Amino acid sequence: MNATITEPSRDTPVYGEFDVVVVGGGPAGIMAASSAARAGCSTLLIERYGFLGGAGTAGGLSTFCGLHARTYGADVRVIRGLADELLDRLVKLDGLNAPHLTIADGIAAQAFDISAYKIAADELVTGSGARILFHAMAVGVVMRPGAIDAVIIESKSGRQAVRGRFFIDASGDGDLAYWAGVPWEKAPPIDGMMYPSLMFRINAVDVNRAGEAPWRTVEKLMEEAEAAGTHTFPRKKPIVRPQRNPLEWRANLTQLRRTDGGAIDGTDVDELTRGELIGRQQALDAFTFIRDRTPGFEDSYIVDIAPQIGIRETRRIIGPYQLTEDDVLGCADFGDTIGVNGWPVESHVAGTVEFRWQRKDRGFNQLPFRIILPGTRGDGQPVGNLYVTGRCASMTHGAQSAARVTGPCFAMGEAAGTAASMALSAGVAGDAIEVPGLQRRLEDQGVFLGRTAPEAIL
Repeated sequence: MNATITEPSRDTPVYGEFDVVVVGGGPAGIMAASSAARAGCSTLLIERYGFLGGAGTAGGLSTFCGLHARTYGADVRVIRGLADELLDRLVKLDGLNAPHLTIADGIAAQAFDISAYKIAADELVTGSGARILFHAMAVGVVMRPGAIDAVIIESKSGRQAVRGRFFIDASGDGDLAYWAGVPWEKAPPIDGMMYPSLMFRINAVDVNRAGEAPWRTVEKLMEEAEAAGTHTFPRKKPIVRPQRNPLEWRANLTQLRRTDGGAIDGTDVDELTRGELIGRQQALDAFTFIRDRTPGFEDSYIVDIAPQIGIRETRRIIGPYQLTEDDVLGCADFGDTIGVNGWPVESHVAGTVEFRWQRKDRGFNQLPFRIILPGTRGDGQPVGNLYVTGRCASMTHGAQSAARVTGPCFAMGEAAGTAASMALSAGVAGDAIEVPGLQRRLEDQGVFLGRTAPEAIL
């Protein structure tokens, strides 16, 4: 049935007017709001949940990927700037592990305590002078010639509008860009779009019995069970790792599919519902196997299932330049660099995860400013007051399989917030700012742009 109803026209109250409005409180949104506010812009960060962090908190990820690069054989942190301050806050909250090697010991990642991350993100954003609006979902935009005039939100307070001089889409799904008519693309669900997962955490692990590397034990036991025909698992290459307290482990080994086998689409509410239902069943099945078969897990239990399934890929805008997989693997340089990505291509395909590593020992590619710029609308009109940052930036499917992770999203977000302040100060469209000036400001803020050798710190 495709029936419709006609709603009566209404006057929508204006919640407020701000210099910069950021939609989405994940890693890109956190840094965008903080950097814009520090530059003196009145800034509002709109987030649908009651906390920030995106996939790291709502998705239960609890690990920062992409902060580091494997550079000439050494693991160095290449995401700096505001990320330094966020990590310092986590350390003070006793909420950050030392970096650990992951993906066949090929690169470093860093586990954190989810509750500590929520608090640290609150402090960073509000301490920077930005305002947060929780429990509000963006549902549309109001346009004026060549620009966005307002974003429409809905919440327990009803339907409201937020006016802004500049907007930053950090929604993950490119929602603002989509509503504004910006060109975008989405990989097909079969043999294309990356599969989502549902994360869960296991508590009461006997660390001594579990041994040094029980994640390898879990993988071996799963392979043996499948070979024996006693079990079938939705995904190979499980990730089962300790958290800040070694009694607690995170488990990343589900894969969520449609009835036809394709990936769940994070922009379709029916598919999201299916993903939650089958995800929790997969989590239960996987945990039961681990508990019953793995030394040290005999008395363990599921302490938490993530509030939402973890979406890796949906819409990606098509801007003046799309970062490509070859750019990632070839460690490409760009004259308009705004940060770097050191994570390899991590593609979640049917039944497993495929990794493709950088071909050069430097181990990272630069991220060009052009990937956060929206393309021209189909009617020929630009959207001059919008940046799109995070996993929905202008990247191909292959490049997004790498640069969607936390580290490069931090970098893109900080650059977007800083650039928005420059555009407003100069009175120009977002694509007309002086890029060398943006680069100088980012480097003054401590951001690593990949133009020098990275400082060898973990």
